[in-house]
Amino acid sequence: MPDNYYRFKPSVGWFVHVWKALTRQDHGHWRPFIARYLPRDGIAIDVGAHGGQFTRLLAGMAPDGLVIAVEPSGYARSILRVALWLRGTRNVLVVAAGLGDQVAMAMIRTPIKRRGDLGYGLATFSALARPSIVEPVAILTLDEMARSIDFPALHLIKADIEGFEAALIAGGTDTIEKHKPAILLEMNAFFLLRAGASLDGLWERMTGLGYAPYRLLEGNGGFVPCPGEPVEGDIVWLPNSVANSA
Repeated sequence: MPDNYYRFKPSVGWFVHVWKALTRQDHGHWRPFIARYLPRDGIAIDVGAHGGQFTRLLAGMAPDGLVIAVEPSGYARSILRVALWLRGTRNVLVVAAGLGDQVAMAMIRTPIKRRGDLGYGLATFSALARPSIVEPVAILTLDEMARSIDFPALHLIKADIEGFEAALIAGGTDTIEKHKPAILLEMNAFFLLRAGASLDGLWERMTGLGYAPYRLLEGNGGFVPCPGEPVEGDIVWLPNSVANSA
């Protein structure tokens, strides 16, 4: 087996990552937004769950519901599962796959930092110029996953997947049109281009699905409409019917 294939091996860096996943919460400013659109018995999908900080936030705010944590990276899942177990989180279903526009197999690449630790928050299916480890993983579509799990509702989707947000949406249009969830997308022009998509294209697809873009007002969960032209950042997408009454 080539040396650059991923094989789990606990290291000092891994224990540090587990500790951070357990003790840190860098997404607390999203609580007011989540509270507005995710009921206590709601269902949410965290696409690109990484070490689980956002997953834990969702799970804590929907204690009688379900959070589906989608994470293709074996290294990230090793942190995610331990953090969820140590926290006693029981309403999370971990899906060991990626979500794209078609069912396939692909290689995920995780960059190696200078000191030898893994930059697992930057794992990507795109080519990397820097040293990395690789891992073969299954790619599903959101529509296929929804049919397999057969959840009765879907209230919220969060996706931070290094430019593959466009592929996620393309493979999930039936599910999105059926459930009309609130959607939080990282919109990064460079990452989207690297993944073979574009900021303009993703923006057009979301508006074509009947969604309107907003930026979060930190502190109260309110929103401000985005300008007419596509912008980068963490963008809240709301169905037009919901956005008009928000």
